[in-house]
Amino acid sequence: MLIMKEVKRVLVGLDVTEKSNNVLKRALSIANEHKADLFVVHAVSTPWVGVPSYFGGKDIAIDHESIAKHIEKKIKTLNREFKVNCFVFVKEGNPQDIILYESKLNQIDMIVIGAHSKPKGKKGFLGTTAQKVAHLSHLPVLIVKNSVKNPYKNIIAPTDFGMQSKQSILFTKDIFPNAKINVVNAFDTIYMEGPYAVVGRDLSQYNDVAKSCAKSDLKNFMQEVSVKKGKVIDGELYTKETLVNYIKEGTYDLVVVGSRGTVGLNALLGSVANYILRETSKDVLIYVP
Repeated sequence: MLIMKEVKRVLVGLDVTEKSNNVLKRALSIANEHKADLFVVHAVSTPWVGVPSYFGGKDIAIDHESIAKHIEKKIKTLNREFKVNCFVFVKEGNPQDIILYESKLNQIDMIVIGAHSKPKGKKGFLGTTAQKVAHLSHLPVLIVKNSVKNPYKNIIAPTDFGMQSKQSILFTKDIFPNAKINVVNAFDTIYMEGPYAVVGRDLSQYNDVAKSCAKSDLKNFMQEVSVKKGKVIDGELYTKETLVNYIKEGTYDLVVVGSRGTVGLNALLGSVANYILRETSKDVLIYVP
């Protein structure tokens, strides 16, 4: 039996834009649910240029106190319904480096960040900071892309039936105990003409057998993780796109993917998970064991 780690310290990476209210509210909600402390971290990029003093200029100083007060005011407004114990940190440096460093320093159990703005000309729903944190984090990371109205209610978890997928679903059930979790498996379909010599059948027969096996595996997997709803879909030639389209068509508010190791998304479900993270408009939870 797998024993999941309790979430008692949550870190949220925050900017000072209006959109950050969604990220903060989601983090407060999770911290409140688990009676956890919330560490609010804001990273300020250090100015790379200044006016030399011998020209009568002054060094460009960052007013940490004013920024902290602005964040504390934001927290006070959104925390009225939760009463979560919060700690605010304003640090100078690269946002992803600060978030990852503070998560280790403060023994954080889970990171919450916004999708942030993406570089100009780039497609998808994920900015640079969120993507780098997702790739490098040794902790579960929740990436908030949407406005927050209610706790998560309808969660979708693509699965390959592996141990990492199982762990990610069990973790999700602990974090969001009142949500309905759906699992989906996209099996690979082979499209070629002629007999399939290895099994002595044509490819249509092979695909039927493969789908039947996937359905059997799904049934066993659902029993193992105590999930009531699941589906096997035809991955066709484009499994990544098929999954994202399936997620898009549903009324899901969170997508869960699991990492295979201790180096974040780089060791995850490969290109499929990367594609889901980048292309889905839903919030995404990346579970790192």
